[in-house]
Amino acid sequence: MNKIIPQQYAGYPGTRPPKGWVPPLDQWLSLLGVYDNETGFWVGLPLQVLSEQLVLAEKQHALDRIDPRNGFVSITVPIGTAVGASVTGEIEVPEGEIWYLRSHEIRVHQQAALTAGDLLCNFRVSRFPVTDDVAKLFYNTNDRLTATQALIAAGDVYDHDQVLASAYWDGAAEVKVYREVIRDFADPDELGNALRLIGGDKLTLVATGETAAIAGGAITVDLTVWGLRGKRLVE
Repeated sequence: MNKIIPQQYAGYPGTRPPKGWVPPLDQWLSLLGVYDNETGFWVGLPLQVLSEQLVLAEKQHALDRIDPRNGFVSITVPIGTAVGASVTGEIEVPEGEIWYLRSHEIRVHQQAALTAGDLLCNFRVSRFPVTDDVAKLFYNTNDRLTATQALIAAGDVYDHDQVLASAYWDGAAEVKVYREVIRDFADPDELGNALRLIGGDKLTLVATGETAAIAGGAITVDLTVWGLRGKRLVE
């Protein structure tokens, strides 16, 4: 008596279907696999392989730019903000969208009237680990932007990176010349890749008073991100 092989075979990771089994073709494809001519078996590919390829494909569909028109938030730190008190503002990815972000910048606007108070500036990424219902800050203590009263009164303050542009000998010593560049999520000392955010994810700008209460003038702080809106292919 011939053994009957059902067409609808569940299949599990690490197992292979019997000979003669055909993947079910319904309204959507249930299994991705190849036929092994030597063994006569269908060999299913792990779904993770497909997911990884889809993630790579998502960012190839540039449906829109992310720039100051949609990747921007501005907050005002008012006079009287105490040491340790924070002012926050959010950039939220709209539902149904997926963002791949490359560049980011925190800007503390000049406030010539400022007479007291420094600011510590950072931002949180909602997809990062959460402690006590608060997402992890992007910068560590050493890399966060510290804008002192003197710097804010003198001009705009940025969290730019310093890159060696050139060097020369002045007759007594080597002089190195640096230039400021906007920070890139894909740099090795940051994420090493673009930051992927999906609908509902948030970037939260945080400005915290330091050394003394803010006096003399309110301070404006911005967070801007740049990147692209891709075509979401993976949940």
